[in-house]
Amino acid sequence: MPLVDGGDINKITKAAGYRKSGDNFVLKQKTYQLTLIPPGSNPHQCHVDVIHAVDPAGPIVVAMHNWAAVTRGWSLYRNDKGVVSGQEYTTRSWEIDEDGKHSALVFTTVRKADGSPSKGANDTSQMLYTKTAN
Repeated sequence: MPLVDGGDINKITKAAGYRKSGDNFVLKQKTYQLTLIPPGSNPHQCHVDVIHAVDPAGPIVVAMHNWAAVTRGWSLYRNDKGVVSGQEYTTRSWEIDEDGKHSALVFTTVRKADGSPSKGANDTSQMLYTKTAN
């Protein structure tokens, strides 16, 4: 992830097709929207808000698992669901320790407590990627 490796957020987002929206960077496509939130005080963390089609075990999760576990050898760390304060959270995460660094990828989908989407016909999720020294 170039951003947590010290990359220039303006160059990275422009090359990927994001548009500046306030302090954030947004990529809107027909079936999803990604909002990249600048790192702020933690330059080793990348936070992306995701609005996507309802499909809790669908293409996004499969693609993230394949990226992390299959092609990079990361371990699945969490795969759980729970209801807290009237919202259902489904969390999946992968982690790895290599080259003196600890990396983690977390994907959390938030829904209403009854399991219905929190944003009409779309799910809302957050993706966090961190890389820190061991």
